Amino acid sequence: MANFHTHINVGIFVSGASVLGLHAAGLVEQGQTLPLFALGVGASLLPDVDSDTSRPVRAFFTVLGAGLAFAMTLPLVGQLLLFELALVWGGVFLCVRYGFFELFTRFTVHRGIWHSWLAAAVWSLATVNAAHWLLEQPARAAWVAGLMVAIGYLTHLLLDELFSVDLLNSRIKRSFGTALKPLSLNDPLSSLTLLALAVWLAWIAPDPGDWPAFDQTVSGIRALWLGLGDELGGWQRALARLFE
Repeated sequence: MANFHTHINVGIFVSGASVLGLHAAGLVEQGQTLPLFALGVGASLLPDVDSDTSRPVRAFFTVLGAGLAFAMTLPLVGQLLLFELALVWGGVFLCVRYGFFELFTRFTVHRGIWHSWLAAAVWSLATVNAAHWLLEQPARAAWVAGLMVAIGYLTHLLLDELFSVDLLNSRIKRSFGTALKPLSLNDPLSSLTLLALAVWLAWIAPDPGDWPAFDQTVSGIRALWLGLGDELGGWQRALARLFE
């Protein structure tokens, strides 16, 4: 599988190219390019959230813990003493950073359900809904944010799949086929749960309205990934025949 530095470098390149392309197509204003670029780069590291020892997952729970701690503490300003506020903030942060982190790592398997197209859809749709319903962004801007998450997430999966083939030693690694998959057959309960979540998120997602440029962009990206999937499948079959 690709290492952290490869994922971050390729994520930066792909996200930068994607944001510039969206801006050139008139889908993104100049002031939106930096946040969307950051979303794409962050999403390119998201699939490794199921790795117990990865830096992305530790950083994710650290940021999540700090964010939730502030969200729960700020409304209490003026009601509690400074010392009490500090205790609340520290308690929430430690609970999320170490308590939730321990539970999450115990019940997840690396290269399991989070390394799948289904997980990419869930994260992307969650971004769309969060941007629109929580951050009060226009529907079109929310869908572009979700699109950037999808691009970053799928870039990570494709990289992991490509690095599963050792061309120098002429062999296919055991990890081949575990990253770029529709869902996890080894964990049907998690797959069904994510599928139900994806359907619900799609149901409540805002309607982007009549937006031909967006529809054309999404259709083009969908066709690109379908083509890549077909090419990858043919490559996998050809390599399997070589090593039989």
